Amino acid sequence: MIEVIAEILRGPVFLAGETLHCRITLTNKLSDENDSTNNQETSEKISWASVQLHCQRYVNEQKVNLQQQQLSNSTALIATKGETGQTVYTSKPCVLFCDLTLQPGETRIFSYSETISTHVPPTFRGSYVKYSYKLTIGTQRVNHPTTLIRVPFRVLVVPDLDKFIRQDKAAIASSQTGITVDNPFVSPNRTEIDSLTTALDALQILTSRAHQHVYNITNNRGRVCRFTLFKNNFKLGEDITGIIDFDHTDVSCLQYTVTLQSEEILNQHYRRKSSQFPNLTSFTKQSEFCLSTSQTYLSLSIPLSCTPTFSVDLVSIRWKLHFEFVISKTPRSLLSTNNDPSTSTIWLPSSSIDVESMTWDLGIKILPTNPCFANNVAKVSCTTVATI
Repeated sequence: MIEVIAEILRGPVFLAGETLHCRITLTNKLSDENDSTNNQETSEKISWASVQLHCQRYVNEQKVNLQQQQLSNSTALIATKGETGQTVYTSKPCVLFCDLTLQPGETRIFSYSETISTHVPPTFRGSYVKYSYKLTIGTQRVNHPTTLIRVPFRVLVVPDLDKFIRQDKAAIASSQTGITVDNPFVSPNRTEIDSLTTALDALQILTSRAHQHVYNITNNRGRVCRFTLFKNNFKLGEDITGIIDFDHTDVSCLQYTVTLQSEEILNQHYRRKSSQFPNLTSFTKQSEFCLSTSQTYLSLSIPLSCTPTFSVDLVSIRWKLHFEFVISKTPRSLLSTNNDPSTSTIWLPSSSIDVESMTWDLGIKILPTNPCFANNVAKVSCTTVATI
């Protein structure tokens, strides 16, 4: 009996362009560990073992028309054997060994590393489509069928990462020739490209606060409020902060709700019906009563488990802040002024107010974060144990 342990090092979340490292441990385990006799008879031979990364795409056929689209990425080892859906990405297969013999109780450890392509979709589970990544180990004992062992992992994609890598390469080449290039992504002492470092530097630049954005939210009777957002690009795990100002407005607002929402938009060429709308998913929400409030603050957290903004041929994911306002149809009555300091004025709101509602959407962009942070909320195990 051979026990195989496949473990993805550092955790199950990676950025596209990053190198994945895996440790594969094979142990010849006796059925009775106390029996040390007949060692020659209990040695085990394994013909071969191979490793490969792949991404499977699953679609809701009731809503998505692939128009007989064919994807061909087959190899000698069919790592996706037994999987449903279509294979949209496979790495080159790597042969770990051939003709391996393990004595009773013997353990052999093999290492595997592969750089994930930057031209891949992120891990995503939506209503129309799903993208799932797995590391597959194929192995075969002598006179036994082939066994496939799979370890799932998550991929996040940084937009335009290739552009930042090219900038790094150009800056490094220029520094080696003595030409000074002002590139914020490259340290003067760097001599080679580190995709993870480049991606994290790019994310820092893309999500930095450049200037605040001010929006006047109005309806046909005038201004409802003024909303200030400090930036439009955010990373997973960040807080979306802003200021909602109700001072000097034309319309009285009684209550507001802000919801962080994602939109799964199916390319119109693949829709079963032309009337298919984007699939909306709501995440964090903030709601407050604001009658007679001059100013309040917005703070919405972005879950680390979310899928960042992305767009591929089949589907795209966009993010927005969805505002809902409950506003009064009649002007707010003014309080009378009392100049007598010995008395006080008590104001009570009306028992019933004639109201109406309005909505307003603001698009934002959500980008990946450091994969080490996302590992903390990963729902998949980075270790798989199997017996062959």
